[in-house]
Amino acid sequence: MIALFYSLLTSIATIFGALLPFTKTFKKIELRYLLAFASGLMVSVAFFELLPEIGRESAFAVALGFFGIYIIEKIFLIHACGEKECVSHAIGWTSLIGIGAESLIDGIAIGIGYAVNPALGIVIAVAVVVHEVPRGFVTAVIMKNSGYKKRGVAGAVAIDAFFTPLGTAIAFFIPIALFHNLIGFAMGTFLYIGASDLLPEAHKRFNWKVVCAVLIGAVIVPLIMLAIG
Repeated sequence: MIALFYSLLTSIATIFGALLPFTKTFKKIELRYLLAFASGLMVSVAFFELLPEIGRESAFAVALGFFGIYIIEKIFLIHACGEKECVSHAIGWTSLIGIGAESLIDGIAIGIGYAVNPALGIVIAVAVVVHEVPRGFVTAVIMKNSGYKKRGVAGAVAIDAFFTPLGTAIAFFIPIALFHNLIGFAMGTFLYIGASDLLPEAHKRFNWKVVCAVLIGAVIVPLIMLAIG
């Protein structure tokens, strides 16, 4: 049940991110710093927390996670971007399926991580929460630019937010024998999202503050684990 609570926090983060484009003050927020921080955090989780939990037999699962999330993103056109860089695309049910699939994977990662080690579940949840703010933002901006009204945007964001706790609930029924492969799969998705999706967007323009945000995100994971003990 605690893992489910963590996944609900990620849902709140998604909704919060989606609300930003509809506020008057959101333009004062430097989204690139959040993207940079999330990038360092997710890559750090992959290397410092997920990698030690898997063996060589899970290498295929890592590759499957990396290229699987790549295909989902490229087919369904959901990626990190600032408001001015977000390109308008037609969003239909297929895109919503893609959005839900990524959130489902995040939820399963939280559930499996918590089952293996509660501290691991917490770290994964923190990484997903930070990532979901720009994710919610991107979904709202693309749909807003495509001409969707607030009700349509709210529906898409609700689907995105719902699938994370759904994934965590599904994780309760996954056999323990599959845990290592699923952690490897999650590692692949974290590496892709952090290094190939978030980081290039944060560095559209070189900025030392962005570099610092990435490094802070990277070192915070070991610090969290030390604090948790």
